[in-house]
Amino acid sequence: MKHFLLSILLFVTFGLSGRDLSSLTSYLSPPSPWVGGLNACQFGRMDLDQDGKKDLVVFDRHGNRLLCFLNKGDFGAIDYQYTTDYDVAFPKLTDWAVFADYDGDGLEDIFTYSKGWAGIKVYRNVTTADGLGFELVVSPYLTSFQGGGEVNILATDADYPAIVDMDGDGDLDLLTFGVMGVFIEKHLNLSMERFGCHDSLVFERTDLCWGRVAESEEDNLMYLDTCLFGYGLKVAKDGFRHRGATVTVRDLNGDGLLDLLLADVDYPGLTLLVNCGDDAQALMVSQTEAFPPSAPVNLPSMPVPFFTDINNDGVDDLLVSPFDPNPMACNGLESVWLYINHGTNENHDFQLYTKSFLQDRMIDVGKGAYPEFTDWDGDGMLDLKVRDFEGRTTVFRNVGTAQQPAFEQVASGSEASGWSAECYYDVDQDGRLDLVEGNQAGKLSFYKGKAFGFELVTDFWGGVDVRDYQTSYYGYSVPTLFQYEGQLLLCVGSEQGKLFLFRVSDAPVFEEVDYLWKEICAEMPASFGIHSVAAIADLNGDGILEVVVGNFGGGLQLFNASIPVINLGISEQQEDKEVLIFPNPVWSQLHIVTEIPHHEVRIMDLFGRVLIEKEFSSPETIIDVSDLASGVYLLNFGLVNRIFLKR
Repeated sequence: MKHFLLSILLFVTFGLSGRDLSSLTSYLSPPSPWVGGLNACQFGRMDLDQDGKKDLVVFDRHGNRLLCFLNKGDFGAIDYQYTTDYDVAFPKLTDWAVFADYDGDGLEDIFTYSKGWAGIKVYRNVTTADGLGFELVVSPYLTSFQGGGEVNILATDADYPAIVDMDGDGDLDLLTFGVMGVFIEKHLNLSMERFGCHDSLVFERTDLCWGRVAESEEDNLMYLDTCLFGYGLKVAKDGFRHRGATVTVRDLNGDGLLDLLLADVDYPGLTLLVNCGDDAQALMVSQTEAFPPSAPVNLPSMPVPFFTDINNDGVDDLLVSPFDPNPMACNGLESVWLYINHGTNENHDFQLYTKSFLQDRMIDVGKGAYPEFTDWDGDGMLDLKVRDFEGRTTVFRNVGTAQQPAFEQVASGSEASGWSAECYYDVDQDGRLDLVEGNQAGKLSFYKGKAFGFELVTDFWGGVDVRDYQTSYYGYSVPTLFQYEGQLLLCVGSEQGKLFLFRVSDAPVFEEVDYLWKEICAEMPASFGIHSVAAIADLNGDGILEVVVGNFGGGLQLFNASIPVINLGISEQQEDKEVLIFPNPVWSQLHIVTEIPHHEVRIMDLFGRVLIEKEFSSPETIIDVSDLASGVYLLNFGLVNRIFLKR
């Protein structure tokens, strides 16, 4: 019995490759399986809960999803807990976002792409003691004095600008590629010069060739010490380069001058250009394509770096994630690389800590997540099967009870390759399963079940078409059929991220009943990220439908329930010798022996609730668990998790 319980309920040791366990900080975050996955992220810091610590804001451009993680770590510790309490306060962001305090009030504002205007709009952070808030202060675009008048500061959806204080006067300046896409333009903020304070956004273009550097049209090579505006450079015939680059500036060698980190579309790394000019004129004199040198970034494609203190030690670390707008241009399960800075802010020493920061705490199957409830093991309870965009399948077996479901990742493999979307349901109630099939065109085909096989009835079932031409010419419809209050409803996922809801009837065109979502699940957002898909069922028999939604980020979101997930991914990164616990099962005294230098241990139930916390520094300790009820518990020890049974 003990062996069975341990094999079924064994939690994963969350593998964080590429780090030295004896010298790096702990990663304390408990699992948050239902976050929704990550693909192409940009990052910001804000004190969301007003506790004095900067929390982490993540913007995933693949679906324009914003996620918030509260910073619960003490000095030297990495501990970020996912929360949905603050999402509603943020404005709708598209394509990219820079989180930076332009007015000097200590609150990070938001610069983001102005869709349809090739420009930048700005939201001011107006948070008060009553809560988080933002106010639109610049729309439709930010302007700069250029050539005799105020002109839109060009910004595309495929370029990531640098918005930092370039001249040290306290207001935020801006670097972005110009119209030709070859040279970097500098737009100086004149707020301090004109008004003596830095609460304004008044720009003037002061440099058409910042750093005296030019980007090659044909590859990611940078031409140094050149401002000849095309002379000697290979420029595209139509006058425009291939779109796509990220620009980041920071003093990376401690000489007080801003160096340049640049990434180009279709290329996986960061190029470092070293500034040897002066305060008045930047001059890039050398370039290195492998950054950081200890473990160069290799992320398809066009990575964007973000410098911030992740482990709360007062020194900025490095986060890197893809920026390419192409959903297929991401690294799937390893899309967020974290480098811990073992040096200082003036003398950096970035060492790779993990390639899946935050991802390893959530369900993330890579590119796309298409959930389906099915009794996979035939035990009478619904399990969760998740297929990704490339046809691979991951199975989460329901190892809970009829009243309290719990999922355990038990299998992964491949089905038919390529994208497909089928739903089997006895629509006409004749005792045979019918087939509803979605397709890339955004419509549905209906096949009536026969004694042998299926017969096509229509390729435009219910008149359903979920295409959004502002997103693309495709719809990627994924059907789900379910009963609600005696009526058959059809949920259709879409590329645009909306979950459409229809009432199934004999009519040639089904009635759209999106208003019923408020009754079924009031907390569901309007959009879930591109390629949304839903699995819907009453898992615990309480009359309330549980809804699991997948998206192209590769993760899942759960609504109307709190269901734990155990054995979240399989890793062999940790060896058993690192943490030994005994006896197991235990009556009262749990012994812990370890070779890992660590000072905190947590005991949690299967829902992630912390029941006991203890700090220690010796290689062996004893924890009194006599007050715990009989059952199965998780012991979390830094990077390692162990299951034990309490008698």
